[in-house]
Amino acid sequence: MHRFDRSTTAFQEFIASMRQHWANRMYPALVAEYRARAAGDAPDSAEAAGALLSDSATYRWFGFVERHFQRMKYSDPQWGLAAAFERDPEGVARALAAAEGSRYLTLDPELAIPAYYRAVDIHQHPGNLVGAPYDGLMYLISAASIHPTTRRFEAHERFAAWLADRGRFERVLDMGCGFGKSTLPIARAFPEAEVIGIELSEPCLRLAAVMAEESGPANVHFAQKDALRTGHADGSFDLVTSTQLLHELPLREVRNLLAESFRLSRPGGWVVHLDFRCHEPWKQFLIEGHAVRNNEGYLPQFNRMDMQAALRAAGFEEVGIEPFAEAEGVTDPAWPYWRFPWTLFAGRRPLK
Repeated sequence: MHRFDRSTTAFQEFIASMRQHWANRMYPALVAEYRARAAGDAPDSAEAAGALLSDSATYRWFGFVERHFQRMKYSDPQWGLAAAFERDPEGVARALAAAEGSRYLTLDPELAIPAYYRAVDIHQHPGNLVGAPYDGLMYLISAASIHPTTRRFEAHERFAAWLADRGRFERVLDMGCGFGKSTLPIARAFPEAEVIGIELSEPCLRLAAVMAEESGPANVHFAQKDALRTGHADGSFDLVTSTQLLHELPLREVRNLLAESFRLSRPGGWVVHLDFRCHEPWKQFLIEGHAVRNNEGYLPQFNRMDMQAALRAAGFEEVGIEPFAEAEGVTDPAWPYWRFPWTLFAGRRPLK
């Protein structure tokens, strides 16, 4: 969709290969060192697990690579993604031209961006997806290196397949849809349904519309809305979803989003949010450390939130929280490589 000069392409390929090395070589080495230091003991908290690596050069290098190669990917002054897009505004305009007047897209220039969203550059993405016209394009490229042990967008395709196994839905809302990486697979999985993706970021929505213009499907639409205050009528949908949205919200807003999900659901309708969750001390230490290194400040609090209680307090029944496999075999306890602890949070609105 967008081509860079040879030097930028080589630099970004180096960053991606280093991410692979980090996930598939450095992480197993770190696990081996942790197990050797634990010597068969089982720490009872994330803090205790981390204390075992307090002087570990392996962990420091692991953390350095995660933090600073992500930073360089976006913000290197010469070959970072932001600099490359800034040098080519005409290319950005061409890449997004199909969004103009697209039947797939409704924008709201008056939509207020919440303060919490502007407060931090999540994922170290400059401007947090609302800072520049190319933010959607930059996110698309960056997403390819975030999950190095899966095919591109494999997690979202598997999520759509998981939903399709649960029944047929006529009207689906995908909250915080980004550039449509979750919404488009859902629309393909439910070709007879009306599928709506909502998102704060105009640049991401423009890219979503371009992708829909290029490959469909015809039953999808993207709209610029706040997932906490959608404006849709009560009971408008029989399935409400999100992917990697909950952990990017303050806890108060997580509860507000669950309340909005409930309000929007028809009686008997389902809400399924796909996000992260890990309470085993060692892996909790890693994911909460990742949150610090990747500017995801709300993730540690979300990870410790009682989501069973929160879903029930919102009014849902048949509440379920279960691990989700973003690729074949990854939930096997013997899986040796880095992965995010993908988790499904589901509930059903009572019929009465």
